[in-house]
Amino acid sequence: MALVHYMNVSRSTFPLSRSSKINLSSSFASLPLQFHKNIKRLESSVPPSASASASPAFPIDVEYLRREFSGHGATFEDIGETCIARLKLDNGSSANVMLTRGMITSYKVRVWHGGKVELLHTWVEQEEEEVVIRGGVSSAFRSSDSDEISDWRLQGISGDSKDCVQMELRRSDKKIKEIELKQIISLRENTLSIELSMTNKGISPIKLEGCSLVSYLTVSTPEATYAVGLEGSDFVETTPFLPRFGVVQGEKEEEKPGFGGEEESNYKQLNREMSRIYTCAPKSFTVIDRGRRNSVVVGREGFEEVYMYSPGSRLESYTKSAYVCIGPSSLLSPISLESGCVWRGVLHLHNPNS
Repeated sequence: MALVHYMNVSRSTFPLSRSSKINLSSSFASLPLQFHKNIKRLESSVPPSASASASPAFPIDVEYLRREFSGHGATFEDIGETCIARLKLDNGSSANVMLTRGMITSYKVRVWHGGKVELLHTWVEQEEEEVVIRGGVSSAFRSSDSDEISDWRLQGISGDSKDCVQMELRRSDKKIKEIELKQIISLRENTLSIELSMTNKGISPIKLEGCSLVSYLTVSTPEATYAVGLEGSDFVETTPFLPRFGVVQGEKEEEKPGFGGEEESNYKQLNREMSRIYTCAPKSFTVIDRGRRNSVVVGREGFEEVYMYSPGSRLESYTKSAYVCIGPSSLLSPISLESGCVWRGVLHLHNPNS
C-alpha cells in the first residue's frame, strides 16, 4: 500500500465560536462532544495572579479557582508553582490535569468487577534542581523550543459530575505570535477526550512540525500487551520521539533507518522494542493488557498518523518502564495553516470494560 500523508484543515471566521462541536466516527459516534455555551470563563478583570501561568512572578491563585469553579465536577490542589485540577464523575471516573503544562497525569475508570484502574503511567524524576513529572498525556511539537512556548492557562470549566466535565486551556507561541493554541479536555462516563485546536490569526500561511498527542498507557509488561486492529496498516520505523515527553531511565536513543512496511498481524504483540509511525491506520483500535486483564480503545480525529513506542522486554516489568506510548501524530507531515484557518486534532481514550 502506498504511504498517504495529508492534513485536514478547515476554514473558520473570526472571532472563534465559543461552541466547538466535534463530529465523531466509528466507535465514538455516540459521544456528543459539545463544549457548553454556558462555560464559566476567567474574565479580563481577574487579577493576573488568578489567570497567569505558574511562574515566580505570577503564581496561580488556587483559592480563586476554587471559588469560581466549584460545583462543576472539578477541584483544585496547590502543588507549589502550579496547580492540579481534579475532574471527577459520580460513576467514579476521574482525571487529573496539571494546569500550566496542560498535561493529564491520571485517568482512572470503573471496570466490570466494580473497582477502578489507572490507565495512564506517570513517574517523577529529578533534573538538576527541578522535579519533573513524566508520562501521562500531553501535546508536543518537535520543532518547538520550550523557552518559546508559554504555559497553558485555564480558560473555563463547564458541565457537572453527573454526565460530563469539560475544561478549556489556552496558550500562545512566543515566537509565532499569530498562532493560538487551545486544548479542551472532556471527561465522560467511559471516555477521556483531548482536543487540540490551532488557529492562524495572521495574514501568512504557517507550518507546524511534529505535533502529537501521545499517551503513556500503563501495562503489566510489554510481553502481555497487544495492539488489536492494525493489520494492513502502513508504517515507517523512526527514532523514538520520547525526548519531548521524557526518556525512560537506562534508555539510550539511537538512530534508526526510516524503512517502512505493512502490519501483518491483527494482534500485534508489543514485546519487542519498537518506534514506528503508522501512516495509514484505522481511526480507532484496541490495546489489550493480558497481565492486568484490561483494555483501552485508542481513537483519533484530525490526525492522519499514529505513533507507537514500546520499550520491549529488555526493561523490568511492573516498574516505571512498564508502559507503551500510543497516540495520534503529524510527525512526518507538517500541519499547514492558511490565514484564518483552524486545525483540530483529537485523542480519545475509551474504557470498554465497565
